[in-house]
Amino acid sequence: MGFVSRRVSIVCIALLAAATAVAAVPTMTREQGRAAVDEVVRLVGAHYVFPDKRAAIVAAVKAARDAGTYDVANPQEMAEKLTADLSKASGDGHLYMNYNPAQFADLSRPGAGRHEPSSFQLDAGRERNDGYDEQKVLAGNVRYVRVSGFMWSDKTTPPIVDAAARFLSNGDAIVIDLRGNGGGDAQAVQRLVSYFFAAGTPELMSFHDGISGKTEINRVLAKLPSPRLSGKPLYVLIDGGTASAAEEFAYHVQQFKLGTLVGETTAGAANNNQLFPVAPFFVASVSVGRPEHPVSHANWEKVGVAAQVATPSADALTQAHVMALKALAATGSQMQKDSYAWDIAGLEAAMKPVKLSEQALDAYVGTYGIRRIWREGATLKFQREQRPPTELIAMGPDLFGLANTAVVRLRFRRENGRVVGFDQVTKIGVLGTVERTS
Repeated sequence: MGFVSRRVSIVCIALLAAATAVAAVPTMTREQGRAAVDEVVRLVGAHYVFPDKRAAIVAAVKAARDAGTYDVANPQEMAEKLTADLSKASGDGHLYMNYNPAQFADLSRPGAGRHEPSSFQLDAGRERNDGYDEQKVLAGNVRYVRVSGFMWSDKTTPPIVDAAARFLSNGDAIVIDLRGNGGGDAQAVQRLVSYFFAAGTPELMSFHDGISGKTEINRVLAKLPSPRLSGKPLYVLIDGGTASAAEEFAYHVQQFKLGTLVGETTAGAANNNQLFPVAPFFVASVSVGRPEHPVSHANWEKVGVAAQVATPSADALTQAHVMALKALAATGSQMQKDSYAWDIAGLEAAMKPVKLSEQALDAYVGTYGIRRIWREGATLKFQREQRPPTELIAMGPDLFGLANTAVVRLRFRRENGRVVGFDQVTKIGVLGTVERTS
């Protein structure tokens, strides 16, 4: 989601402003619906970024209007129908209409779009920490930050981005998760990506505004309060839900060779849009500009940004974590290499679990002093006394991880083919030995 200003910014492909209070959707007259459609037709005809495509889009919407497609009493249904037709005629994910009374009211206020975000927008940002909604330290001191949206406010966002950069600066490698990030504001992208460059002001992106006719150039910020992150191994997670401003960040990573993109090809929504209030309670998004990258002299519209390491979205974090640890192991001490190898084995087992037959699993079922192992279907369960049970994850011949901890693993011992006990092993060696009692 973006905070729209007269300066066109890249805004979320599926703009979801703060959820409107749950209430019954009002009915709409045929005249109200047609007036709203006609206003969208006017906006497209006047402002759509590609003048040569305006007539075809307008003709498609008018034909559907005249056929009565939009003559429905439910405004949400009408918005969905109109959006489908706009998308089909243009192939542009930034050309749509939403039913959103709260956002309509916000955009209709005096001065909307030309000043600091309204309380409506600020509340949306506060609820999501301006999109920085998760950060954690992964095994091997790989620092992870999830950015669910590139939201922007001059007052609140810079310190949030700077704090995230400070957190990342203490890591040995970095993972930034943009999966499902629908976009936001170019200023938010500019601030975060600037941390991955050495100090200087290289050009980042040109934004051509079709309304004003002006071109604005974003550059790497010369002064930042937190340590720069250039030189640290960087992995950026992307998927088909990564769109718009989030794609801009990924595109910079690709074009400037700042790191490695892991996951799936992004949505392919590059055009810059502006939001317009459409009576009585709609918000229309119209592409009014386009970005151009200084390296490619192009953008990612309709083609998306491809991952350098193609991985199903669900596995992207694990894959990136493994890659980061392998990169760190290449230059680490022997002790570090051993530690990384431990973590890598656990991650790879989680991503590609070892499959054992039920007969093979039954070999481990039994009592081990105060510990018990049993099988539930194709899964082994482990429990010590009255503690909560956990799943055993097969990692290799007679080696299992525990689902509730990465610190200890069980390495089973056999005599004459029969399991007779197990060793509790850690990164630094055997923690204890347990004998089978039944």
